[in-house]
Amino acid sequence: MRMKGKFEEILSKLSEAFGPSGFEDEVRNIIRDELGSFCTVSHDLIGNVICRKAGASDSPKIMLAAHMDEVGFIVQSIRADGCASFVTLGSWRVSDLPGTVVTLMSDSGPVRGVIGSVPVHFTRQKQSGPPSMTLESLFVDFGANDREAAAGFGVKVGTPFVPETSFSRLVPGERFLGKAWDDRAGCAVMVETLKRLRDEDHPNTVFGVGTVQEEVGSRGAVVAASLVKPDISIILEGSPANDTVQGEGAADIRVGDGPQIRFYDPSMLPNRSLVEMLVKTAETHGIPHQVVVRRTGGTDGRQVQLEGAGVPCVVLSVVCRYAHSAAGLISEKDFENTVELLYWFLKEFDEERQREVTSF
Repeated sequence: MRMKGKFEEILSKLSEAFGPSGFEDEVRNIIRDELGSFCTVSHDLIGNVICRKAGASDSPKIMLAAHMDEVGFIVQSIRADGCASFVTLGSWRVSDLPGTVVTLMSDSGPVRGVIGSVPVHFTRQKQSGPPSMTLESLFVDFGANDREAAAGFGVKVGTPFVPETSFSRLVPGERFLGKAWDDRAGCAVMVETLKRLRDEDHPNTVFGVGTVQEEVGSRGAVVAASLVKPDISIILEGSPANDTVQGEGAADIRVGDGPQIRFYDPSMLPNRSLVEMLVKTAETHGIPHQVVVRRTGGTDGRQVQLEGAGVPCVVLSVVCRYAHSAAGLISEKDFENTVELLYWFLKEFDEERQREVTSF
């Protein structure tokens, strides 16, 4: 029997947990169970979980923000034939959805289904390409023959669902296959880094925050930042790779090249000093890393940075292939190096460094 890797158990639990936006309960419980024995754990009224790890000093206060929600779906209506129309929770590419096996969390428990569409045999093919597909043309089929049968399954308007994807290691190799790496990878980095700090001193107080509803507008981050009132925040993410994109110069974000430190995305210009400190920490400790300027995308940083008089923020990511789809890949080495980088940053970030960050 193959021995599991050091981080395989937590990654498996978080990846397979059910948790679309607004339904993050399973993920919150995992984080609470992992950190509750040595952190002070609380929650707010929107559903964020806040894990306070005291250090040698009350300040600076460092907020680690990792969103617990995954992109998913919610039933909009039950059709006469027993299938259900739905809307998305977060952004999906519609062409990726037909044939996706899903788990609906019904009143009666988990129900298996599949996202259906009109088969190609019944569509008229134009010479210019395949017929266009819209979200409204899709439905989820979970085996009910009519509305009454659907009610017997416990499926109704408002029932959430996500892809059914099992976690696995791709053998041979150090790549993990699973769903929801955006942002269960970030949640796992937060958990494992705090566990590593469990019996160690650090010159600050760390708040590990699992936020809710990032994929529908970073709503949880607004509340969390207002409660924690951090001096700085590190946004932990599972960010998309483009290393399978064809074309010269296309691949600048690669799985296996280390944690990603973000210089820019349209939602936030990170604090320059924090970016430079992360890069220097990586270089000092020999941790492979990659830096990036993103043309698209956004994180909880868009909201956290605006709290109070402003919060210096930076984004640190585990790179993943095929984000916002039913399954994706991450690198075990990338994950381990992200934990290592965050660990050393937290061990070294004191009040003097805080003054550097906020000196303008």
